Amino acid sequence: MTSGSKQPLWTGIGIYTMPEAARLVGKSPATIRRWLLGYRFPTKSGMGGESPPIFQPQLPQLEAHWAIGFLDLVELLFIKAFLEQGVSLQTIRRAAREAARRWETSHPFCLRRLATDGRTIFATLQDETGEESLLELTRSQLCFRDVLSPYLRQLDYDRVGDVSRWWPLGKEVPVFVDPSISFGKPVVARYNIPTEALFAGVQADQAQQEVAEWFDVPVEIVRAAVRFERSLAA
Repeated sequence: MTSGSKQPLWTGIGIYTMPEAARLVGKSPATIRRWLLGYRFPTKSGMGGESPPIFQPQLPQLEAHWAIGFLDLVELLFIKAFLEQGVSLQTIRRAAREAARRWETSHPFCLRRLATDGRTIFATLQDETGEESLLELTRSQLCFRDVLSPYLRQLDYDRVGDVSRWWPLGKEVPVFVDPSISFGKPVVARYNIPTEALFAGVQADQAQQEVAEWFDVPVEIVRAAVRFERSLAA
């Protein structure tokens, strides 16, 4: 807690440990750390090289443990999406830096305008790198949107175009992540109960109907929480 503050600094920001972020994004904690903190690697000269962080996390180091915020989580989702399309980490880093400069933000992949203006940024970088996968990504607006659409459909934005909520399984499944609710932990829609609480009840050998009665929610809500938690373990 900051000096003179009545609330923790992460209130409304969300807070996730590295293992929690890795679990939600679907990558290993080691990979998440490399993206967030950078890493060193050997070179032929023996001097060693360094790969810097892709962006600066929202939160400082807390009690010797790295914690990140909700916007960091969304940035990681898009980094994962671009990597899955064959775009190199170096190019993603350049794109993030250029987008941050143009849009004056520390988290450019969290902006709605990425769906349109982002193509221009990647097209510019393609001239520098010549990456074939990046050429495919920037050849047309449709191609670029095809890459992002699965993630864009999972996001809600506020009035100024900043991401405000993430629906990990799509908006058809009533589970979302919102930094202003339960410190950003996944919750079920309308009831704001953490999915892990509902799932824990089912894991304790209780029927889903019984758990629904405990929490006074429809059984469909319990099923959604169970589906979500099991998807993270898949």
